[in-house]
Amino acid sequence: MRNDTVSAKEIIARKKDDEFWTPITEEEHDYYQKLIDKVRTTLEKGSKKQKGDALENLMTYVYGRFQIAFVEENLRKGDNQIDHVIRFIDGISPDFVSECVGTRMIGESKNHKKAVSVREVADLVELLRSKKAKIGLFTSSKTFSRGRNKNPWVHAEGKRRKLAIAYNNERIILGFTIDELELLKENNFYSMLKTKYYSLVDEIDDDVTDYHTDDLTEPYPVRLFHSLNQLKENKIIDEHAFEIALDNLENRYGKL
Repeated sequence: MRNDTVSAKEIIARKKDDEFWTPITEEEHDYYQKLIDKVRTTLEKGSKKQKGDALENLMTYVYGRFQIAFVEENLRKGDNQIDHVIRFIDGISPDFVSECVGTRMIGESKNHKKAVSVREVADLVELLRSKKAKIGLFTSSKTFSRGRNKNPWVHAEGKRRKLAIAYNNERIILGFTIDELELLKENNFYSMLKTKYYSLVDEIDDDVTDYHTDDLTEPYPVRLFHSLNQLKENKIIDEHAFEIALDNLENRYGKL
């Protein structure tokens, strides 16, 4: 007798990212752009409170579009305030959340115009440890600080990589700039989150793929694409194999 039942896990696995995080519709673009513009304006000439409120309002809107989580704002832990805790609902979350994120994610908004610092990375990792969370997200004007030659293994960028290794990928720090968040009018936040996660952990584990130029900020998926393209140019793989590999790359890291 054939069993035609489908498990809840299988149903969840078939869902698209748009069913986990609701895309911003065209009708909502103007409102969302006002949230973005408010952040940029207050960063230039607002008070500390105005800067914090604008950025936290933006992220409440973004995090609140998760269909598989509920969001808590401005939580107190001792003398510290946590901007956002995103709590994922057990049993309806996709594999990426269950395996890589866990039941909660911490969001921290940095209302200054500087790059994210080593101290800020270390503090967020400590917060993750205390809250038993795996992933912390920074929202900021600029990304993680690097050395003068953009070396990814020094300053804040290096700190988050070394801490990821030290904690066996159980404490991952990711970041979204305001410019990246503006792209959510066309992109899915959950998809971008997965791309950032896999790009970081895969690059850390990769001791082979090198940079193709002197630009040490070249994204890891782009470097993989260059290597794949070189295999095709050298006739080591044919066009069919190239297309299959490219499709696999984009499934994991997003459009290249």
